[in-house]
Amino acid sequence: MLHSKMTKMDYVIEAVLIVIGAIVCICILYPILNILAISISADGPVLRHDVRLIPQGFTLKAYKDILKNESILRAFGNSIFITGVGVVCSLAATYLAAYPIACCEFPGKKIYNVFVLIPMWFQGGMVPSYLCVQKLGLINSYWALILTALISSYHVLILTSFLRGIPRELLESARMDGAGEFRVMLQVVAPLAKASFATIGLWVIAGHWNAYFGPLLYITKSERFTLQQVLREIVLEANAAQMDLGTARGGQVSVNIADQIRYGVLIVSMIPMMVIYPFVQKYFVKGVTLGAVKG
Repeated sequence: MLHSKMTKMDYVIEAVLIVIGAIVCICILYPILNILAISISADGPVLRHDVRLIPQGFTLKAYKDILKNESILRAFGNSIFITGVGVVCSLAATYLAAYPIACCEFPGKKIYNVFVLIPMWFQGGMVPSYLCVQKLGLINSYWALILTALISSYHVLILTSFLRGIPRELLESARMDGAGEFRVMLQVVAPLAKASFATIGLWVIAGHWNAYFGPLLYITKSERFTLQQVLREIVLEANAAQMDLGTARGGQVSVNIADQIRYGVLIVSMIPMMVIYPFVQKYFVKGVTLGAVKG
């Protein structure tokens, strides 16, 4: 067996890529570690700006205040509900839209394909979208956020590309054995598309969890705020007192408590995505790769 030999230039390129990758990792991790360190540091070191990557005077007071605050916990629960229901509904809608394109032949299929692609080229706009949601009576409803982000043409194309790679003989064999189209879709095709479902699901979860503009537009009642809206109240307005967090013990200390709590909430908001991603990483990489190759 012939083994390819790396030239000096190959080693140089590999070393440069490693250095670039290390720099990128540092740039990404440093802000996160700095925020984490500040959120678990004592008042004095934070006030003196002594905290970098290592906590000074370890304390979990900020996180205790967060766990005691009803506004943050309620917003956290709202975001979890919207994300959980949203990803299930989005995957179902995306699959129902992609399956006919990839696995079926029917009159008007080309026209159907065009209608699926139109949203990629043209958007309704903010005002028409808001008026539509308002006419449906969905203002201050979680469904306003779920339905407006229900389906994406890009996700349909990714899933369609993957489904087209499934052997047609497998589908025809199931149909010849008496399986109806609905059964073929659920019991034959769906299990083979787990990788793409995981990939699209991760995108949908990240989209719902990090969504800010949609909740800002459609949600005005504080009890229905998502976590991102509460983060706005804490981070952008820099006023933890509005969320009933901590106790004011003087001007400087109260500002410090607000900083610690703001960073603590940021860390808490990262936890769900950090927990989910390792479980779907292998499917994520496989789904993107197969979708790109088969497309």
